[in-house]
Amino acid sequence: MPARPDVRKDPRGVHTRQLLLRTAERLFADQGIARTSTRQITAEAGISRDAVHYHFGSKAALVLAIVDARTEELRADIERLFAGNVPDGNVTIHDIAHAMVVAATEMAEHETGRYYHPFLAALMNDPEFRHLVNSRATPESEAVVALLTPLTPGISEAERVYRVGCALVLILSGAGNRGVAEWVSSQVDVTREQLLTMLTDTVTSVLAGAVPTSATPGGPGRGAASHGQATSHGQKPATASAR
Repeated sequence: MPARPDVRKDPRGVHTRQLLLRTAERLFADQGIARTSTRQITAEAGISRDAVHYHFGSKAALVLAIVDARTEELRADIERLFAGNVPDGNVTIHDIAHAMVVAATEMAEHETGRYYHPFLAALMNDPEFRHLVNSRATPESEAVVALLTPLTPGISEAERVYRVGCALVLILSGAGNRGVAEWVSSQVDVTREQLLTMLTDTVTSVLAGAVPTSATPGGPGRGAASHGQATSHGQKPATASAR
């Protein structure tokens, strides 16, 4: 009997896998993870009901695959933003915050990525599945920690990872048109650019452990730091490549 072809490697298999990722992400975001079955995902995608098991093995593996795919995209976007805007490699904490915010915002505003943030929110609020991301670092967080390390020599690795985690949560709730951004817009008249600037300054403050200084010639948040951290003047340049 001839061996069964591995459709996961052919164009049709790749398309099916991507269709499952996007359909599951949308349903998880809209309904929650626990309330969404694999049968519902395949029915919505219009494919065979065993496709989730065939391509991913389980519902939990499908959830992880969504996180992995999106964080890899975000890491690539952050590296692209550094290459285009910080070509000399003289990275500041504000540069890191700006790249994180812009990459997340671009994804949240894109048709194929707008469900990722509400999906993550659903994941973090799900007691059965949230351990899947809590038990390991993501490619995106590893990239940010690597960039932040030479700029924060006076703090421990634990504090650095903690700051990055807090920054990611802030971005999750502040980027796009939901969460904090939606609430602020309902309270005051504010533009998208103002929201991005405020979010970037807030994330800079969290990463640096200090309130960002808007009066610095280099731009908002490129100045003050505390607890032994380098400032934008005379700081050791960070490499723009991620681990």
